[in-house]
Amino acid sequence: MKTITIISTTVKSLVVAGAIIGSSAMADGATLYKKCAGCHGMNGEKVALGKSKIIANMSEAELNTAMNGYKDGSYGGPMKGLMKGQVAKLSTEEISSLSTYITSLK
Repeated sequence: MKTITIISTTVKSLVVAGAIIGSSAMADGATLYKKCAGCHGMNGEKVALGKSKIIANMSEAELNTAMNGYKDGSYGGPMKGLMKGQVAKLSTEEISSLSTYITSLK
């Protein structure tokens, strides 16, 4: 019986830890998004500088692909140079967090 209680406690701890990590990632995404909002809008609803896609309509996978592609130079049209500079210093984790946050704006 104690073993079940210990396992149950451990599972609850992992769930709580996951929730904390998840909310931490969301907070980081919100912080990172502040520099994006000027062009893309507070909710990702704008066509940035009249040339970009509306990012609020993109999935998390599409956002990850786009930002990682801008970073390595393999993605983008007219905004490629500008966006490369915006994402160049972001880590893979920060890009993922930012993508998660953007999709939560819908």
